[in-house]
Amino acid sequence: MVTSATIPFIEDVHFSPLTRPYTLEEISYGYAPAHNHWQDILSASSNFARLLRKRRIIGYGAFGVVYKVDGAAIKIGCIGESEPAIQQWVYERHQRALPVWAFGLDIPLPKTVTREVCPIHGYLSNLWSRSSVMCHCNEPMSVLVMPVAEHADQGDVDNHRISNQIYEAVFEKFGVSLDVHKGNFLNFNGRLMVCDFGDTNDKVADYW
Repeated sequence: MVTSATIPFIEDVHFSPLTRPYTLEEISYGYAPAHNHWQDILSASSNFARLLRKRRIIGYGAFGVVYKVDGAAIKIGCIGESEPAIQQWVYERHQRALPVWAFGLDIPLPKTVTREVCPIHGYLSNLWSRSSVMCHCNEPMSVLVMPVAEHADQGDVDNHRISNQIYEAVFEKFGVSLDVHKGNFLNFNGRLMVCDFGDTNDKVADYW
């Protein structure tokens, strides 16, 4: 198990992926990417587009779609700048989130991908009606890269204890109220993780 002793705590989080080397223990538990150039891939739209041809959808929610691509989980959609910072902080401080391997705002994407992610023409969350969201086909979108995890069993007592712990910690640190519900849990190497650290009050949510 990865402990707080092996993951240094960053008191003031200004998100920058891979700002420190992963420990051997983190590498052995799969927290480190197989290759450390995901941020470079996001910066090269043609390379990223080629990788996305191999995408396989593994989940979607109110603000985006998550694909499995080249050994990584890639979330594409409406992602505020605070989300990766909060997720990385929860990983480093509490070991209850997946590490962020890369993040980019306004990433150019293939038309077919933007249509899949578009809340009107793609995978419509049951939280929306088609009249309550806007079309985002052909628009650049935010992209967050992290390890691939499995969906966790829902309704476990331990889920509620951990979600309350993370909810309170994030609110105290960032002033953000997480939308923690039964679908926002993952299992990574036998460890229960919380996912989706988006701030529903973030201004980017108003444009979705």
